[in-house]
Amino acid sequence: MKLVQFLPLVIEDYEDDIQHFPKHSHNYYEIVYIFNGTGVHILNEKRLYYEPGDVYLISPTDHHVFEPATITHFTILKFSLNYITLHPAFNGDLKVVDQIKHLMHNLWIKENKIQITPPYDQIIERTFTNMVDASNVTQQINSVWLYHQFLSIMDILRTNIYHSLGRQPLSGNIDNLLDYIHEHIYQPKMLHIRNIASRFHISERYFSNYFRKTYGHSYRDYIQRYKLNLIESRLMISNINMKKIAEEFGFHDVSHFYQYYKTMRNDSPINFRKKSLLNHIQKD
Repeated sequence: MKLVQFLPLVIEDYEDDIQHFPKHSHNYYEIVYIFNGTGVHILNEKRLYYEPGDVYLISPTDHHVFEPATITHFTILKFSLNYITLHPAFNGDLKVVDQIKHLMHNLWIKENKIQITPPYDQIIERTFTNMVDASNVTQQINSVWLYHQFLSIMDILRTNIYHSLGRQPLSGNIDNLLDYIHEHIYQPKMLHIRNIASRFHISERYFSNYFRKTYGHSYRDYIQRYKLNLIESRLMISNINMKKIAEEFGFHDVSHFYQYYKTMRNDSPINFRKKSLLNHIQKD
């Protein structure tokens, strides 16, 4: 099921305890804020329990559905990139558009909760409330005030996402480099230093020092941590078999995958899955 919207911006605010749509995609971007309520958000193949204060970013390439367990208060910003570039307040800086696109398509965000830390948690809640209130009395599309509130939300999210990754918000090639890593994490050859250094015009000999200086982690350590995070998110989904995970992440076979996981975690992927499923049962 694909939902279609032609307006550059739509703001929805409602409460419900039932599923509005089955799993679906849309031709626009969504920022979903949870004011109240609990339940499950299924984004692509990832299940995450939601609670008040959670924020989810959905792009046109995603498929998702919310399954409320209790009455949930949703606020949803539905927008196209035209809202940014065609707005009278747009300053012509296309880097802003690139940053928003990178944020909305970032693979880490699809696999993890965005941790909004104080004081940003209160600021972003007030900003969503203000946008809803203002949208009821003003023309949404051309409102300069709403436009800047929207950009403020994007900036808060960007800051907190980078904080969750253990680094400070950066720009330009630095952000693009991490996005490139996230995009090609399933293709190990694309992440060889000689390939990525050439792609970003950085000396191959200097690349490792550059990465550590910029992000505070070694390149190898960052790759392994991010890869393990994605693998374990797959292991939490009981219907994804080990062979599929091994193939997805470029392992030669299942035994190679088991050996890798044992080396990294001193445990087996099966044990991790059992413990993860047991934790979910106890939470339920």
